[in-house]
Parts: sequence; C-alpha cells; structure tokens
Amino acid sequence: MATDTPQRLLDAALDVFAEQGYQAATIQQIVKRAGTNIAAVNYHFRDKANFYAEVIVYGCEKDSSAPPDFMQDNLQPEQQLLAFIQWFLQRGLKIGKESLLDQIHMQELANPSPVLDKVVEKLIRPVHLQLRDIVAALLPENCAEETLRFHCFSVIGQCNLYKIGKPIMTRLYPDIELDEQAMQRLVQHIYSVSLAGIRAEHAQS
Repeated sequence: MATDTPQRLLDAALDVFAEQGYQAATIQQIVKRAGTNIAAVNYHFRDKANFYAEVIVYGCEKDSSAPPDFMQDNLQPEQQLLAFIQWFLQRGLKIGKESLLDQIHMQELANPSPVLDKVVEKLIRPVHLQLRDIVAALLPENCAEETLRFHCFSVIGQCNLYKIGKPIMTRLYPDIELDEQAMQRLVQHIYSVSLAGIRAEHAQS
C-alpha cells in the first residue's frame, strides 16, 4: 500500500545505513530492500542527507535499548555509575543482534557523515549528560570542569574500546569470549577502575 511506503523506506534505510554507513550506503540499495523506487525517497525525504537524519530520529523512537533514567530510582551515585556502565556495555556488546543505532554510532565514529550534529544530539548527548551528572555527584564540589570531562571520557573510552577494538582484541587473544559471565566481570573492572580514579580526586582536592 502507498500509505506504508515511508515506513518501509525507514525500516530498510535503518538496516542499510547500519550495515554500510552513510557514505557507502546508496539510495538504490535502500529502495531495492524496501520494494519501492527512488522517486518515493525524493517525494517523502527530499535527499540522502535529510533521509539519513529522519532515519536517526526514527531509530531513536523505536529503540528498545534506549538509556533508562539512572537518577530516578533513588540510587546512590556509585550505584548509578555501575548501572550506567552495565547498560552501556550490554547495549554495545549485545549477546545476539547488535543495536542498529549502535552500529550507526560506530559508523559515525569511523567516518562522520554530514549530519553528525543530528547524530550527536539524538544518540550521544542524552547519554553523555546522564553520565556527566553521575560523575559530577561523585567528584569534589570544587572539581574543575576539565577534570569532570576527563573522567566522563575515561568511562566512555573504556567501554568503547571493547566495541571498536574487538576485531584486534580477538586476534591478540583468540580465547576471548564475552559471554554473560565475562561481561559482568568486565563491568565490575571498568566500574572499579573508574570509581578509584574519581575517588582519588578527593585526596588531591
């Protein structure tokens, strides 16, 4: 039916952009998968860049692994940090099908698209702001802005290493397996290292 054409295009584009990245993906690939034609993309979405931006919005709306509100359950900041790391790692290193949005995120890290600003605002900034609030609550009140940023990026960097570096890690250590038990050990390791670094700021303040 004509009325479901935008939906089919968005679903197909989410898959193709996640697999290929913005630069390599073609409108021809998307319309073939959606069972429609290029004219439909031009009519509903104008051009490739606008289409991609709409796909990001659509993906966020249907994403079942969107971040919870780590502040709402009256958890202590230490517990919030642990919950954040667990969510972030499990989202990026899922046992089974990887999040399509996470795949797009990784494609943007490797080869930023013309709509990177939209990706940051929809995918990255909401997550970063939650982590920033958690880390700020753990640091001394007089902590410098630069120090706060360092600790936020340190947490994210440790988690992202296992997403970005997995192909190299498994070649350095072929016996690496990130099953559920190994995932929990990794969560605890990153949490312990991050919390120790944050607490060290109190001794220096």
